[in-house]
Amino acid sequence: MEALFDEVESLEAILMDDVRIARNPETDIPEIIETTVFPTVGEDTERQYICVTLQVLPSTGYPDVSPTFKLQKPRGLDDARLAEIKDACTKKLSESVGFPVVFDLIEVIREHLTGSNLPSGQCVVCLYGFQDGDEFTKTECYHYLHSYCLARHLVASRRNYNEEQDKLPAWQRKQSKPFEPVCPVCREPIKDDYDHLRTAMPPTELEMAPEFHLTEELRHLQTRMTSLFLHQKSRGGIIDAGAEENNVISLAPEEQLSEEQKNSEDAVDSTSRSDIPAEPHFVTPVQQPNAQTQRQQVSRSNHHRGGSSRNHSHPSPAASTQRYTNESTNNNYSHHNRRHYNRGRRHHNHGHHHHYQQQSQQQAPANDQTSCSPSTR
Repeated sequence: MEALFDEVESLEAILMDDVRIARNPETDIPEIIETTVFPTVGEDTERQYICVTLQVLPSTGYPDVSPTFKLQKPRGLDDARLAEIKDACTKKLSESVGFPVVFDLIEVIREHLTGSNLPSGQCVVCLYGFQDGDEFTKTECYHYLHSYCLARHLVASRRNYNEEQDKLPAWQRKQSKPFEPVCPVCREPIKDDYDHLRTAMPPTELEMAPEFHLTEELRHLQTRMTSLFLHQKSRGGIIDAGAEENNVISLAPEEQLSEEQKNSEDAVDSTSRSDIPAEPHFVTPVQQPNAQTQRQQVSRSNHHRGGSSRNHSHPSPAASTQRYTNESTNNNYSHHNRRHYNRGRRHHNHGHHHHYQQQSQQQAPANDQTSCSPSTR
């Protein structure tokens, strides 16, 4: 372990703030040694287009046992170049068993970066690679894009920001943060240098790209995706911002939903039937005999019974003058015990009922006098 402490002390003296040491809180033994490696370009740090972070984890028995290393946060490096650097580091470890190796690993990585100080991979905007003569920009987060593509990204980002601001009320616009462009790769804030980038030329591969033509394979793919889209739409799998506002997600079982839907339809159907106005139902009064006719009927009745002088009290014919049907309509359902309303309005056709009732009450005294008079023989 003495060799490890000596190497860590040397690293801190040479790299200073560029190296980070994580120690065990109990034994104070270094567990992680981490530093970011850049290509050698002299004092012009703006030309350091690529970098990678080396992380070394010393194992028990170091340096007699090879440590474990990781390459993290690569910038401007594709998978192929990253694999080359990893193979070179693995080879160096196998050659340096028994010796401090952290400095050697840093130098191996720096040599590979300096030999190809040009971003590899593709621009995330146009998806074309970087060629000699292309104008490209390194962001603060060490991501690389064509200057022409980055300018288009800034324009599109500002347009989207303005569109979102237009949707907000005035009081929210005042509280909103000003426009701040972000990296299209990691979303870290970047500098808005559109005035300088707008004069950049398009990348070489973009200028030399052939004109696009719809191939038979793409036509088949469009047909298949259209069928899939319609299937998903029929199953409610397509998100529509306008249609989703009125949708409600229910967690009830399917059987319960079907029963609730059926009950709802029955309720709507009964409501629609109740809204249809019922036919007016009128009560037909029975013709009432006058007083003279009633006296004649009483006399004949007494004569047929053998001329009995007993007084016979007969029910007034007025009691049977009103007839009702069994149908429960607004005209005869609890007719004389409640007010008459027809769809929120007073029933104005009930005057004839009370007219006949009043007429029968007026004739009742006459009937009583007739029943008490001596019978004629």
